[in-house]
Amino acid sequence: MTAVPAGAIEVEVCWVEEASGVHPQVCRHTVLLAADATVLLAVKALGRSDLTDQLARGALAAAVFGEHATLHTRLHPGDRIELLSGLQADPKLSRARRAEVQRARRGDVRWQRR
Repeated sequence: MTAVPAGAIEVEVCWVEEASGVHPQVCRHTVLLAADATVLLAVKALGRSDLTDQLARGALAAAVFGEHATLHTRLHPGDRIELLSGLQADPKLSRARRAEVQRARRGDVRWQRR
């Protein structure tokens, strides 16, 4: 572990990299920032303009240790920033559809919607 200069903080930025034809890969990078850094500055420090653009236009959301964060959320030493994409499907709706299919296969009409 390296020493962090005075007046600086070290944070980790995580996201899932999805390339066509390749399995998604979790990327984790540690960046060194000024003590008054924000989520936006941490993402810019990665040098990935595509991530910064997606975050700015709302295609990605940010969280710090799983808690929602805005672009201007102040960071603390050791924070982990997660860059999250939206859900592909509503989990409740997906579960309801699977249950309907299973009931239809079993012929169980008691719980089917009418």
